[in-house]
Amino acid sequence: MNPAMKKLVVIGGGISGVAAAWRAAAQADRVPGGLEVHLFERDAAPGGKARTHRQDGWLVETGPTAFMGDEPAVDELVAAAGLESERIAADEAAAHRFVVRGGTMREVSANPIRFARSGILGPAGLLRIALEPLVPARRDGADESVWSFAARRIGRQAADRLIAPMVLGVFAGDARRLSLPAAFPRLAALEREHGSLVRGMIALKRSRSARPRGGPAGSSAPLWSFREGMQTLPRALARRGRFEVHCGAAAAAIEATADGRFRVRFERDGACDADAVVVATEPWAAAPLLRPLSPEAARELDGITCPPVLVVALGYHGDAAPGIPRGFGVLVPRGEGLRILGCLFDTYLFPGRSPERHLLLRAMLGGAVDPEIAGADDAALVATVREDLRRLAGITATPVFVSITRWPRAIPQYELGHLDRVRRIEERLSRWPALALAGNGLHGIAFGKAAAAGLRAADRVLEALARPVTARAD
Repeated sequence: MNPAMKKLVVIGGGISGVAAAWRAAAQADRVPGGLEVHLFERDAAPGGKARTHRQDGWLVETGPTAFMGDEPAVDELVAAAGLESERIAADEAAAHRFVVRGGTMREVSANPIRFARSGILGPAGLLRIALEPLVPARRDGADESVWSFAARRIGRQAADRLIAPMVLGVFAGDARRLSLPAAFPRLAALEREHGSLVRGMIALKRSRSARPRGGPAGSSAPLWSFREGMQTLPRALARRGRFEVHCGAAAAAIEATADGRFRVRFERDGACDADAVVVATEPWAAAPLLRPLSPEAARELDGITCPPVLVVALGYHGDAAPGIPRGFGVLVPRGEGLRILGCLFDTYLFPGRSPERHLLLRAMLGGAVDPEIAGADDAALVATVREDLRRLAGITATPVFVSITRWPRAIPQYELGHLDRVRRIEERLSRWPALALAGNGLHGIAFGKAAAAGLRAADRVLEALARPVTARAD
């Protein structure tokens, strides 16, 4: 081995960590003397929350459902993994999305007349949306909750019946607590750049040639997945990348050494030294790792909450659920008497998700608005979902397939003050140029955003290793 060769350790084998390891290994020639890359993952296989469960013709995503077609980072990684032929687009049905109002599923149509007739909003709520272009834009740059922003621009009725359930569907979060510029920066940009959401959306529509299909937050970019599910990409990159993957290896702490390097200690298997480290874990896992380097940064990471989310997938014979429309799924505002946050109609979303003439439904529970349900046992969870589906769609049949996934700490919540928190974390850690954070805890929770964070982290440490800088003591 070349004695001048540097060593990079990536902690975390989700899409962000795998992306960082792949980019660093692919561009190792940027580092004088070369670079060896090692990825450590605490679970038995890479993928992070991108996990796909296949059984007897059923394919269940237990984590992210899809990725947006407007993420160059994912396109780059798909090409690197040779998965272009395995990528599949969402069905036309994905354009049809529903929200519960008065116990009934109602379509959120892009057609103004059909939307007005849907009954989601009353006359006063519809009028308030129509007046949105007349609402003065806020220019002070202050933080604002997603709910407050929506209420200010399109009215309280729309904020409660449309925006709050959308936030549940994306973050499993409380719209009154999440920061708009942190959680939905595109919405903040529409007001900032166009002075109005309506004018901004018209401008976007004119500038895009792609036919809208919609994403969970209403983006017009198409939705994509893979034939064998979302875990396909991180696992393919882990197999094909020019880096070593060590599974079942849980990091415990990162320490600075006297010579300006790092020592990564593991829970069971000793330690290893490295010239650079990428921490691509969730905030709750990153905090103890970084505490020896910066207690202040660790405290800030501890402040990012990650409430539990439970995924209950139920499969039915096709004729047992006539009340389920062809579409993406349904979101459930609080106050409707239902406990599920929403339900995805997976059979209608991507091909191959259920056996022929069967229907796969996937309900989400918990989140920031109902963390207590995490204590329910499996039987109680299934009973809760079945009762909600009975009330919502008239489904009384016994499911022929059941899958339950529990995420005790799921989606990071970008609450008010999140961007200031991120700045403080990055400032505290800036004294170590060869240390970078990735994952979905800071700059975006979506699959594509996490992948992009991994690539940026790799570029940061590659630049530091090409021009070494001595770290200062904390």
